[in-house]
Amino acid sequence: MKAKTRTDLLKGAQRFEDLLKRDLKDPVFRQAFEEFYLEAEVAERLYKLRGALRMTQKQLASRARMQQNAVSRIEKGENSLTLRTVQKVATALGYRVVLDFIPLRGSGIQR
Repeated sequence: MKAKTRTDLLKGAQRFEDLLKRDLKDPVFRQAFEEFYLEAEVAERLYKLRGALRMTQKQLASRARMQQNAVSRIEKGENSLTLRTVQKVATALGYRVVLDFIPLRGSGIQR
């Protein structure tokens, strides 16, 4: 089987973006995607921070006073994250969490 080139991968990414753009027009899909996306983004950031610090899941779990399998589930996006858990893990990594609220486009809500 022929290995995919960077161009092939970019074409695939473009097709995905086109499909996602289309699907996001459906309000039910959009809400589900946005709820999942935030948790997935947080999980990915925690995973990348741990990797950049060359820390094992076991080491992070020990610092955060949790089980290693809990860290694994967080990184895989298998757990619904609470702010408390995110803060606990971030602190164990030597970081603090900063939260921001950004108005939804077209929400019609005045500040």
